[in-house]
Amino acid sequence: MTAPTPPATAAMGMYLQDPSLETLRQDYAFPLDADFLAGTGSSKFKISDTDDAGYPVYHEPDWGAAADLSFERFEHEGLIDNAEFHQVNTFAVLSSTLAVVEEELGGPITWKGDGPLVVRPHAFEGRNAYYSPFEPSLNFGYFSSPFRRTPVWTCLSHDVVSHELGHAILDNIRPLFLFGFDPDTGALHESFSDLLAMFSALQYPAVVAELYGQTNGNLTHPSLISRAAEEFGIGVGGQSAPYLRSALEGPGYEVTQDLDGPYSEPHLRSTIWTAAIYDIMGRLLTQTHPGGFANQTAFADALAEAVRWMRGMVFRTLHYLPPTDTTMPMVARLLYEADSHVFITDDLFRNIARQVFSERGLWDETLDFTAPPIGLELGRAWQAGPAHLSRALLQHADKLRIPLGPHIRHRTPLVTTTTRAVDKVQQDGEKRVVEITHHYLQYSYEFLFELRLSDPAPGESATVMISIPAGGTLVLDAGWNALTLATYPPVLTTGAGAEMDVQAALAVLEQKAQAAAGFATTHGSATHRDAQTHTLHRGVSGCPQIMRVTCNLAEHYKALQQTRQSRRLYP
Repeated sequence: MTAPTPPATAAMGMYLQDPSLETLRQDYAFPLDADFLAGTGSSKFKISDTDDAGYPVYHEPDWGAAADLSFERFEHEGLIDNAEFHQVNTFAVLSSTLAVVEEELGGPITWKGDGPLVVRPHAFEGRNAYYSPFEPSLNFGYFSSPFRRTPVWTCLSHDVVSHELGHAILDNIRPLFLFGFDPDTGALHESFSDLLAMFSALQYPAVVAELYGQTNGNLTHPSLISRAAEEFGIGVGGQSAPYLRSALEGPGYEVTQDLDGPYSEPHLRSTIWTAAIYDIMGRLLTQTHPGGFANQTAFADALAEAVRWMRGMVFRTLHYLPPTDTTMPMVARLLYEADSHVFITDDLFRNIARQVFSERGLWDETLDFTAPPIGLELGRAWQAGPAHLSRALLQHADKLRIPLGPHIRHRTPLVTTTTRAVDKVQQDGEKRVVEITHHYLQYSYEFLFELRLSDPAPGESATVMISIPAGGTLVLDAGWNALTLATYPPVLTTGAGAEMDVQAALAVLEQKAQAAAGFATTHGSATHRDAQTHTLHRGVSGCPQIMRVTCNLAEHYKALQQTRQSRRLYP
């Protein structure tokens, strides 16, 4: 007797936005031929229905026991206040979003700890959700609102769930960004997460159809895509604040020169980059279809192409970034660089991006990404082992802009290799799908700095050593030929030699150290104990590093209010 063939997919109900847009829903086809369901989890995610202190909240069923997880089932049992549907919705949104990311990154993601990412749909009661890098875990809050009849469950918001996943993904690719001192780094963490929520939502035809109905194909009009987390915003602030953020509200980069101004806050600062990327996507549509769209189908086809290109641009750039810190102008230039290494002869989209970046003050032509011709030697050293690669890096420290000295501690370098299937690449006179392999050599070091606290706690030393991370990424093609070198601190094109580049890097690190001293002086020893915003982490050198711990939706909402107040100051 032949055994029954197991199903290839499991239908898992999920909201495509949030319960306030209840018609935007569908079943996600979880691929059982590529992964598994066991308990409330898979190889990638584990739903843990406990609070953030570890105490059980709701029952966790066994999804692997041929359970019906479809929307049709939950419609009969209840949706909004159904804890099991909360679990399924959260898992489905995370799984569908991660599938898009892994396709663009060219390989699967392995989380810290080499296990599934822990996800708590009911972590706490409060107007918040956050990613914790320590377990790591995604934690979603819930709250009652005077503006809604039912509780607001952040785990039911597609935007909130995919946003928090964005933090986990970027922390996986660039874990040292959580220690970065540049104000742009934290802002880009927030912006990337917002963009991931946008890209994830746009993969669903029902969302695209709703978008067309709201905008008639003109992305400069407010819509469910330009606005994120509508239910959360209304739940906190009512109809006067009907979203968490808007991609139409970001200013130009020039406002960031006032580091004591409102745009020093990372959530608010993130709108600069999010608005730029959204602007590029809108211009892709208008420049490739200047006559508009005759119908929804034409719009959907054009938008799919624009989103695919933008998504590829953004995700490819992540591997080009320095491992420790970055700036928005640097990311803008590297986005252009990454696109030029894939679509060598087709420069339409990246030229539109350059135009937008220039208009918004994000294009810095003086940034130097010249890669030294030492890729083959470094490739051979990598194949020989970590010690050989570390030695080769130090031998070429001047070319790689690595400062040397007793105040520098070097980390073990890392090589990542990706192979991406990229469509519409011009080859042999026609456009086709090709596989492109790149190697990314990441190296980093810690700059040790002694700072003095102006208000130490009783019994605490007035002097403490802290470390500031810095480093670079060398991008190489499949044959180990060097393409691009991106370092933080960034190096500008001045005509000086490599030795001057290293001195410039040291000068910037000194400035960052002074900024760290100013931060500690302002906040005193409370800086080291406030686990909600910053904590101390021991670096390779044994010296502490100041680390940002959480993405905080409550901070995000507060920043939104600052945005509205700041428009009078920063038109």
